[in-house]
Amino acid sequence: MKVLITGGTGFVGAWTAKAAQDAGHQVRFLVRNPDRLTTSAAEIGADISDHVIGDIADGEATAAALDGCDAVIHCAAMVSTDPSRADEMLHTNLEGARNILGGAVHAGIDPIVHVSSFTALFRPDLDRLHADLPVVGGSDGYGRSKAAVEAYARGLQDGGAPVNITYPGMVLGPPAGDQFGEAADGVEASVKMRGVPGRGAGWIVIDVRDLADLHVALLEPGRGPRRYMAGGQRVSVSELASMIGDAADQSILVYPVPDVALRSAGRLLDVVGPYLPFETPINSAAMQYYTQMPESDDTPGARDFGLTQRDPAVTIADTFAGLRAVGRL
Repeated sequence: MKVLITGGTGFVGAWTAKAAQDAGHQVRFLVRNPDRLTTSAAEIGADISDHVIGDIADGEATAAALDGCDAVIHCAAMVSTDPSRADEMLHTNLEGARNILGGAVHAGIDPIVHVSSFTALFRPDLDRLHADLPVVGGSDGYGRSKAAVEAYARGLQDGGAPVNITYPGMVLGPPAGDQFGEAADGVEASVKMRGVPGRGAGWIVIDVRDLADLHVALLEPGRGPRRYMAGGQRVSVSELASMIGDAADQSILVYPVPDVALRSAGRLLDVVGPYLPFETPINSAAMQYYTQMPESDDTPGARDFGLTQRDPAVTIADTFAGLRAVGRL
């Protein structure tokens, strides 16, 4: 099939494009800056020759990109931790969903894959994430925008549209050129601090290559609407320290900071973070996820497609190697 992929200059989109091409599909990219394809998707061997220039919020550009395509994988989203950009993020991501998902439905494209996030389903009292949870959305601007897009995508599903939704957790793995997932910032910070703070839940880790395999497995027409968790495997704070330490060949300590203190620090950095002379991955939403992360029920993907997930230690080691290769460590 000819598959339109949005977000192909990013981490998840680039690896998804590579997996789709490896499976025999043709890929068209919708990009704002085609030069960024050469430093991301092309670096991992993807053919970037078919691309349309435009923004997901531009209806004319998205219609041109959809023309002639048999399937869509919508990976693109504006991501920002800056509270002042929350409204812009909501507008961009929701308009993008209407143009790409809604436009694909109108054009009769089947299947349509929307890459959502566990943040659209997360709430602090959950024991397990699964794909049929109600839409909640995080307290931050990104979480709220993902929840709004999720509600729109589920509305299309309720109408019978062949929209498939995936819910990634903390996406790690080798970079696509110079592109890493946001969770790589946590690996980098842990190595530089020589420690991992906390006592609570830790992360759910999904390898970007395993996530890409799920997206390609969903490229089946005639299956109707479906939803799949792709949160990954639960990694506790102590396991996280051990895995990062093994990857970096150094001792990574566990700093037993109470969870409530981490969440308080996150709220403080929401306020003072923009004024600091350095960037930090710590904010209130990140600390809420970090200290209260439930397990993820990814068994439907394994059952329906025979997919298995890499050992998180391998994924973290590949993330570290990528960070070192680009000079971040």
